[in-house]
Amino acid sequence: MYTLDIFVYDMAFLPSGDLLLSTKESNLQIISYSSSKVGQTRYSVTPLIILAVHVTRDHKILVGARENQPKSFPVNGPRQVIMMNMDGKKDEVYQTDNKGKLIFTVPFRITTDNDNSIYVIDTVDEKRRGRIITLDKTNGVRWIYIGHPDINKEQTFKPEDFVATKSDNIVVTDKDNHMIHILNTSGQCIHYLNTKDQLGIHLSNCVDIDNTGTLYIGCSTYNSEPDEAKIYTVQVS
Repeated sequence: MYTLDIFVYDMAFLPSGDLLLSTKESNLQIISYSSSKVGQTRYSVTPLIILAVHVTRDHKILVGARENQPKSFPVNGPRQVIMMNMDGKKDEVYQTDNKGKLIFTVPFRITTDNDNSIYVIDTVDEKRRGRIITLDKTNGVRWIYIGHPDINKEQTFKPEDFVATKSDNIVVTDKDNHMIHILNTSGQCIHYLNTKDQLGIHLSNCVDIDNTGTLYIGCSTYNSEPDEAKIYTVQVS
C-alpha cells in the first residue's frame, strides 16, 4: 500500500490509469500510475479554482470551478462547469442558460451517463442545501432535482455525491439524512432508501460503481466516534 499526505477535494481516473486530483487550486494535480508521484497537469482554469473533476466516457475532462476566495459564500465571481479535451483546451464553458440566467452556485460534483449527459451537484447556500442540475446538448438546463417530497418536506436535501449506473440511473447520496435517491434520466426519483434503517449504513457520503455493478458507499463518522470511516459494497441490479 502506498500512502500520500495531500489535500484532495475530488478525483477522477484518466484512461491511462493516472489519477487526476482537484486540490482547490487553479490546476489539476496528477498521480502517475507507473511511479505514484504527484505532479501538476496542463488542465488549468486560472484565475478560477477547481472543485469537481470528472472524466467522461469519450475522454473529455469536466471541472466545476469558482472564483479564488477562501470560502464558497458569498458569491463574488464566476461559477462554471468547464469541458476540456485531453490536451487541456477548453471545448465548452457552462455558466448561463439559454435565457442568460446563471446556472450554478457551487458546482462541486459532476458525473455523466452513457450518453455523456452532464449532471452537476450544485450547493446553493452555506447550510449546504443542494440540487442536481442536468445540462442539455444546447448548453441549457434540462431539469433540476431538489429532493423528494416524501423525504425532503422536513429534511433538507443535501446531496454529497452521485454516480450513474450502466442503466443510466443516477444514485445520489444525501448524507445528513442517511438517504440514497435513485433518479432516472428525466429527473424523476424512481426509488429511495434510508441506508441507516434499511442497510445499517450511517452517513452515506461518497459513492462509486465498478464494471460489475458493485456500488461502493463511503461513509463519514459522527463527531463522537473515532475517525475510522467505513466503505460498504452493495450489488446494484
